[in-house]
Amino acid sequence: MKKIVTVIALALISSGAFAQFNQGRILAGGSLAFSALTLKSEVNNTTNTIGKQTNITFNPKVGYFFIDNLAAGLSIDLTGQTTKYEGSSGKDGSTIFTVGPFVRYYLDQGLFFQGQVGFGSATSKNATGNTTTTTKYGASSWDLGVGYAYFLNDHVAIEPLVYYGMASRKNKDTDSKSTAGGIGVQIGLQVYLGERN
Repeated sequence: MKKIVTVIALALISSGAFAQFNQGRILAGGSLAFSALTLKSEVNNTTNTIGKQTNITFNPKVGYFFIDNLAAGLSIDLTGQTTKYEGSSGKDGSTIFTVGPFVRYYLDQGLFFQGQVGFGSATSKNATGNTTTTTKYGASSWDLGVGYAYFLNDHVAIEPLVYYGMASRKNKDTDSKSTAGGIGVQIGLQVYLGERN
């Protein structure tokens, strides 16, 4: 009985997602992501672990299916970030804005693989005691993930995704660079425009 239920469930999933990803369709939507990362600092070619970061990211994107199952487009990340430093009561609150390309490859069952990069800027406010310091940085990021497009109808899908990402900030004035990497999760809502085959 379990085998029959499994086969039926797989058939329903496959039929619901089949041919959703044909050439000429457009995808547009966005997602919310959460990640907890380990922060490392690099000064004069020396790298040290200095703290932990928590990120919440809003990620709108728009893309085009250039061929069946393969979409590429533009993605924007707007991130609110909190950093707690090891051995210190100080913490940073940062706002990061990046923009860059993304690529997705879909399997017929709705599973997809995604990669994206972003470049932009960050503004950080550091609070230590009664003193707050504001610093501006150049920012870049990349991530690779796997997700699933669960279609509510022919055009709208809910898309959970798990990814591994790296983000870096560089202060040109002090020639210092910090990087953070780790696993994150996101949930998105995408609209697929155009006719499906």
